[in-house]
Amino acid sequence: MYNGLLKSFLITLAAFVAVFLLFAPSWSADWEVSPCVEIIEEYNDNILFSSKGQELDDFVTYVRPRVEAKYSTDRLRMSLNSGLEREIYVDYDELNTTNHDHKLALSYGLSRTLGLRAGGYFREDTTLETELIEEGLLVDREDRRKFGGSFGFNYALSTFLSCSADWTRRYTEYPDDPVDLNDQVGDTLKLTPMYVLSPQTSLFLNLTYTNTDYDDEEDTSIANYNITPSFRHDFAENFYVSGGAGYRYTEHESKNADEHTDDFVFNLLLHRDWERVSMELLASRTQYSDADRRSVERNMLTLRGTYRLSDRFRSSLVATFRRNSVDKGTDNSDYYTVSPAFSYDLTPTITLRGFVDYTEYNDKDINDADRERFRARLFLNFTWPRLWRG
Repeated sequence: MYNGLLKSFLITLAAFVAVFLLFAPSWSADWEVSPCVEIIEEYNDNILFSSKGQELDDFVTYVRPRVEAKYSTDRLRMSLNSGLEREIYVDYDELNTTNHDHKLALSYGLSRTLGLRAGGYFREDTTLETELIEEGLLVDREDRRKFGGSFGFNYALSTFLSCSADWTRRYTEYPDDPVDLNDQVGDTLKLTPMYVLSPQTSLFLNLTYTNTDYDDEEDTSIANYNITPSFRHDFAENFYVSGGAGYRYTEHESKNADEHTDDFVFNLLLHRDWERVSMELLASRTQYSDADRRSVERNMLTLRGTYRLSDRFRSSLVATFRRNSVDKGTDNSDYYTVSPAFSYDLTPTITLRGFVDYTEYNDKDINDADRERFRARLFLNFTWPRLWRG
């Protein structure tokens, strides 16, 4: 089933690229193609994020070619964001790998009040880096493929009241068939009524259902129901706050167990821009069904800031703290990371970036399992915005 769906998605992706490149120049619409290439040199003192005393260090090269294509008319919009990443290790070349990341999105306005949208994606990565960066969770390094699609709509009932709905289907498979990780299928249904209270303030009611089925002997499944009233208020064009607070109810079922948990959830985003400075504060508590067949409560706090020293030279700092707690279980953990960086525009199309980051992972239930890592990276980014356009 997975291979058939993957093949269908790749055929659709290839057909879209061929049609876009061959016929877009003759269409009477706005279209553009923007390629870019990023080269990264990295020193990593703990490439497998191992516990203390077992660290392996190495120099790593990343090469990331990517292309972004857009096409739009008064009613139809299409976009493609497709890229590869080649990961090359100097000493531990058995870890060399090629990652994929491809996304396709379409939207169509049936009328002034009703719009449809659909999308698809394919991603090939390794679990260690992706789960750490995106979820703050530690998983052994395994090759993974993720692909799926979505469909949704927006409907405006009036000038002030509207509603949107989305359905997303996700597939995850592990081609090397690891013992501790299982293939999975996930569905997410989301319904969001929105009311515009004023030009500065909007109110939302986020209703979300997520179900994840794991392909294991226990037929494990995790279903989560979430209701979160939310808002956004714009104090000014460069100053806004958004957030919400609500309730989640989670069912964790298998052949030998049936557990139910519930808790308070929230999210908060505060963004402010000044002439040279930009600041963001993000905080949240959410539920996540992880790769190890567990329901995890994630608490996150992130502070992000940038300072523009000149039109071409910028600096930034990101600090993140995550606390992950397993519902009705052990293996709770804290994850910290601090990343100062700089960016300098050598030319309008070439940018030099550099950053260092320090990361620490503390498992509060296992002694001597703490881990830490230091990385230094230098990026050279080549972009050609709207290289082909019409």
